[in-house]
Amino acid sequence: MNIPTIDLASTPVELVIKAGPNCYRLSFPEVHLFLENQPPPPEENAFPLATSFRLPMKNPDLEWYEASQRYGPYVAQARALLQRTPFAFLLPHPALCADWNLESGGNTDLGQPLVAPFSGQVTSAYNWAGSVGRVIQIVGITPAGEVIVWAGWHLASMAITTGQTVHVGNDIGAIGNADGYYAGAHLHEQLCILNYAGIPKPNQFSGSDRRYNWQSPPAFYKAHGVDPDLVDRCTRWK
Repeated sequence: MNIPTIDLASTPVELVIKAGPNCYRLSFPEVHLFLENQPPPPEENAFPLATSFRLPMKNPDLEWYEASQRYGPYVAQARALLQRTPFAFLLPHPALCADWNLESGGNTDLGQPLVAPFSGQVTSAYNWAGSVGRVIQIVGITPAGEVIVWAGWHLASMAITTGQTVHVGNDIGAIGNADGYYAGAHLHEQLCILNYAGIPKPNQFSGSDRRYNWQSPPAFYKAHGVDPDLVDRCTRWK
């Protein structure tokens, strides 16, 4: 009788054996033991839950403001994007997104570090060029099952890659001006809560497609546990 053999050096093998109150996980060449009523050891690449949130600017103690607080609602890219989709509509920008700037103006925030606003997975890290530039998109899931999709545009650099797992506060990149497309560097931030429309493209402008459940970033952060005084201070024009 021929008995098949497995080359353990080249084939990953894992066995889970229940024996009384214990459960044994055998993964060659290591053996792990854990109690049946306890979760198994965390996997290195396990998808982390978004249990806490923070502003994406690594240094929120600097003098930030959100552009509409200084200039009022304004329509930027929305008109040009109206032709792209039958679901388009004209919305004052940034009503459902945020443009974060330093009060010192110009390119003084160019290169300011950014961090993950929550834990999740990087679904895109790509340079779209033009008025969009480098974009990072992160998807996270809260313990309640809420799926959050975040995107940061115009970045000067990206410290993460597509498919990577990030945890809240991890370095992800730096604020840019879309490689000189804009006279002043800033972070264009937009996020939505997943609905029937699915995950928007990373370069989908929040002011031009009503299918997605876009959120006001400042209001979202307050609703998800970020200090409202901090959010207000970083949002208002002094």
